[in-house]
Amino acid sequence: MEIGPIVRALARNKVRFGLIVVQIAITLAVVANAVNMILVERAKMLRPSAFDEHNILSVISERFAATFNDPNYSIAVVESDLRLLRAIPGVVAVTNTQFIPWEGVGGNRSNTFILANRDFSSQYYDVTPGFLDVLGMRIVEGRDLRPTDIDDNPNASAGPVLISRDLERYLFGNGSAVGRLLKDHEGGMWTVVGVFDPFYQPFRGFPIEHYCVIRARHTAIYGGPYLVRVKPGAMKSVVQMITPRLLASNDGRNIALKTIDEYKNEFFTSAHVIIGAMTSVIVLIILITGVGIAGVTSFSVTERRRQIGTRRALGATKTAVIRYFLLENWLITNSGIVLGAILAYALNFALLSLIAGTKLDWRYVVAGALLLWAQGIIATLMPAARAAAVPPVIATRTV
Repeated sequence: MEIGPIVRALARNKVRFGLIVVQIAITLAVVANAVNMILVERAKMLRPSAFDEHNILSVISERFAATFNDPNYSIAVVESDLRLLRAIPGVVAVTNTQFIPWEGVGGNRSNTFILANRDFSSQYYDVTPGFLDVLGMRIVEGRDLRPTDIDDNPNASAGPVLISRDLERYLFGNGSAVGRLLKDHEGGMWTVVGVFDPFYQPFRGFPIEHYCVIRARHTAIYGGPYLVRVKPGAMKSVVQMITPRLLASNDGRNIALKTIDEYKNEFFTSAHVIIGAMTSVIVLIILITGVGIAGVTSFSVTERRRQIGTRRALGATKTAVIRYFLLENWLITNSGIVLGAILAYALNFALLSLIAGTKLDWRYVVAGALLLWAQGIIATLMPAARAAAVPPVIATRTV
C-alpha cells in the first residue's frame, strides 16, 4: 500500500506541502464565495421588473423659459405634450410622472402611511392616467385612475389612489384594499380605488421594491417628465420625432431622451463591476494554484529521481509511478479542501456580518472541490509522466 510512504514523504517536507494545502484552502474559500457573489448579482440583473422596459422611453423637458414659473402654464404645456406624444406614429401610451424604472434611489419616491395605527413605507408616485398602460401593468381589482381624478392642488389631502397587489397583501392579507383609507403623516386620507399587478422597482436602502401607491396628479414642477411606451421595433423612429415636435410646440426648454434599457444598464453598473472583478479573481487564483501544484510536484520529481529509479529497478511500472504522485496530490488536495470548506463558510459569515450578501450555497463549495480535484490531476499529470519516464539505471549512477 502506497499511503504509508506518501504520508512519511509529506511529513518530511511539512512546510512545502503545507503551503500548498493552505493555498488550495484559500482558493476554495475565495472561489466559492466569489461564485456565490457573481450568481447573486446575476440573479438581480435577470430578475424581471414586470415592465415592458425594452419599449419604454423617458422624456425629460428641461425648462428654462420664465413662463414655466406659472404652475397653470406648466400644467397646460404638460397636457399639450401628452397629446403631441400620443399622436406620434408608433406610440402606444404616454404618462406624465416622475417615476422612472431602474433609475435608482435618485428617482425613487417614498412615503410613510398609517393604517390601523401602524406605520408602513411604500414607494409613492404622482401620475396621469395611462401610467399602467405605459408600464404594461394591469388592474386586478377595482378601477384605474381617470382624468377626473387628477387634483393639482398642492394642499390636497384626500383623493383616489391605486396600490400594488403585494402592498395589498401586506396590509390586508387576503382581504380587499378597494374602498379602504390610507392616512399619511400630514393628515391626508387617501381612498384605494384599484389594485394593480405586477410591480417590481428596486429601492435602495428599503425592502419596498414590491410596494407602490400612485395618485392622479400632474408632475409639471419636475420639468414635465414623461414615460412613453412604443410598439416593438418602433423605438428609433419615435425617438427621431419626439424632440422636433415638442420644441415646435414650445421652445423654452431642452428635451432629454433616454431608454429604460439605458437606465437599467446604469443601475447595474456596480453589479457589472463586481462580476468582472470576481471573475478575474477566480481565474487568477485558480491559475496560481495550478502553477503551484505543478511546481511542487515537478520539484518533488527532480528531488526524488534516485528513489523513483530505485522503484523502477525493483519492478515498479510507469503506471505505478504515476499513481503514486496522483495519490500524493489527492491527499494534499483533500487536506486543502477540508480546510478550505471551513474557511469558505467563515469568510461568508464575515461578509454577512460586516458587509452584506447571501448565505453561501453548499453546492458552490462542492463545485469548487471538484474543480480543485480536476485541477490537481491536470497539474500533476505532466510531472508524474516525467517521473514515470525515469529509467531504472538512474538508481545506480551515483552508487
